[in-house]
Amino acid sequence: MPSEITVKTALAEASARLSGCSDSPRLDAEILLSHTLGVSRFDLLTESGRLLEGEVCSRFRSFVERRAKAEPVAYITKSRDFFEDTFYVDERVLVPRPESEFVVETALKLLQHAEKPEVLDMCCGSGCIGLSVLRVVPCGLTLADISASALEVAKINAERLFPSGQAINFVKSDLFSEIPGDFDLITANPPYLSAEDMAEFVNGALEYEPENALFGGETGFEFTERLINGAQKHLKPGGFLVTELGYGGEKFAKEKKYRLKLAEIVNDYAGIGRVAVFGRD
Repeated sequence: MPSEITVKTALAEASARLSGCSDSPRLDAEILLSHTLGVSRFDLLTESGRLLEGEVCSRFRSFVERRAKAEPVAYITKSRDFFEDTFYVDERVLVPRPESEFVVETALKLLQHAEKPEVLDMCCGSGCIGLSVLRVVPCGLTLADISASALEVAKINAERLFPSGQAINFVKSDLFSEIPGDFDLITANPPYLSAEDMAEFVNGALEYEPENALFGGETGFEFTERLINGAQKHLKPGGFLVTELGYGGEKFAKEKKYRLKLAEIVNDYAGIGRVAVFGRD
């Protein structure tokens, strides 16, 4: 890539560079260039003849090379769109996935008639699920994670999305060990990859993400089982646990017997059982 090129040429060359390591090389190139220039992807279309000079060209090239080594785009740009907002993310937290939006949507349906409910977002990571719920439903929100580093990222997002100082509780906790009180709703995106999954799938971009946010136990379900059992003691009567499921999670949720009642399985756009809703009588 020469030191001075147009936007059009930069995107073409970056797309070619990323074609062997990304499922969406053109999209990745556009996101990285729009981030470099501080403009929208639409602006790239209208400014295709714009000349990239010197430092700008070098910076874009460095981003492309990082992506070529499989680093997630979200970690390079330090941002990820999720539900209605853009969240700050870095290597301390899992990159928010579109599938997790089903947890938010399901939670909002359950809370649509609630008045100032108490909500706990367990395994909160960046805080994207709990903070997305709070953007729509006024609630008392607690964000909890075993990782102090993850909670630092969640605090950054809370301050960015709620600069007026919305009261949000942050708790470092191994699941429910340090959680006080009871809640009307608990959301969670727990780690759910098995040991076999980790060996087979954790390569490339996934190698950059926190292992403790991915590994759910030998079968992949051990952590989720602990979550469901622990939630029973922290839900108010009539409360719900809304948790994301991994592959095979629907069968696991239906076959296991818990003190909480399985109320619903929500399918994602691919027809996979993505979210389980458990209720307390």
